[in-house]
Amino acid sequence: MKKKLPRLEHPWLLLLTPTPEILGAFLNLPTALTQSLTYLLVGVAAWANRHLPGIYLVLTGALLNALAVFLHGGMPVDPDALNRAGLERYRDYLAQKGDGFHYLAPAFPLGDWIPLPGRVLSPGDLAIALGLLLTPLLPPKRENLR
Repeated sequence: MKKKLPRLEHPWLLLLTPTPEILGAFLNLPTALTQSLTYLLVGVAAWANRHLPGIYLVLTGALLNALAVFLHGGMPVDPDALNRAGLERYRDYLAQKGDGFHYLAPAFPLGDWIPLPGRVLSPGDLAIALGLLLTPLLPPKRENLR
């Protein structure tokens, strides 16, 4: 018996997600605006596909990141995590407003404080990544099969 896959709804939404970043680069738009629009598109695409297993983790991650940005006007980045990730060269840049979205701040539970080699992530980022990883691996709900 052939395995049936859940149907991806509105795949064009996922294709649009890099658009705010691309337009922002060419039109010199504020990073906070382009990042917010990107998260909005990811959230809308995830909501449209909430029937897929793992998508609720993606939605949770997007909401956690949005909450961090809403509470702080940007994404706080822990300076110690930057050091542990080998990114100490960005400390001065972020201390001086950086990209207008990320900024240096002591560890905040929803901010970027989880160091990986060459990267600092937030709990929301991890939830998004885990959800995207699990979505194709988990069995679909029976009513959502093609």
